[in-house]
Amino acid sequence: MFRFASFQSSRGPSQAPPAYSPDDVLATRNQLHVKVLHWMRIATASITFLVSIVIIACSATALRTYDNTRYHAEWILPLWPSMVDLRPTHALLACGVILTVASLLYIGIAVAPTPLRSIRSLNLTFTILAFLSLFMTIFTTVFANTINSHLSDSTQAGTLASWTCKWQGFGSAAPGRFSEICATSTVALDLVILMIVINSFSVLLAGWGWWVGAKIKRQSAEVKGELTQV
Repeated sequence: MFRFASFQSSRGPSQAPPAYSPDDVLATRNQLHVKVLHWMRIATASITFLVSIVIIACSATALRTYDNTRYHAEWILPLWPSMVDLRPTHALLACGVILTVASLLYIGIAVAPTPLRSIRSLNLTFTILAFLSLFMTIFTTVFANTINSHLSDSTQAGTLASWTCKWQGFGSAAPGRFSEICATSTVALDLVILMIVINSFSVLLAGWGWWVGAKIKRQSAEVKGELTQV
């Protein structure tokens, strides 16, 4: 006759039931919060990546078009002023590159099966990148708008946006491809302003992540006590 007790006593150490750590139990208790937080951060980083690619494309297109038109043989008079300030466009381009790298870095760490996927490590990484991205977008917006506004009325100097957008109301009288430079420069700057909103939301997500981490830490002592009694 089969005796369960004798079967139980004959089990080797390798057949013992698996031990569950406090982190396993806490992850189960807070699975909803952690899962929603994870995918919201992934979605925010993905949106940041896509928008930053457009910012890079618009800024690079404006610079390339400027290079192709500043020495145009068909025009006797120069199309551009004696001093063209490219710093706003370069700032937009640099901002787009930094946002691209930051978003890809977080997506890579969050998705790849690495030791960096702990809640604390992800919170720290996302917080640093969120504040860095927010600072870059605010700085770029203020920097570009300040220079554009300062040179908007000048007849001797200008930026790509301030100079080309002066011709918006002249229709066919505007030099060729000026409307394209104006449009791409404006879109790039508007998208950086949009990224301020998105990065502000990322900062809120970072705060939520630390709240979830603090909640799990508070529950750690309780779970350890429960596991000790089992």
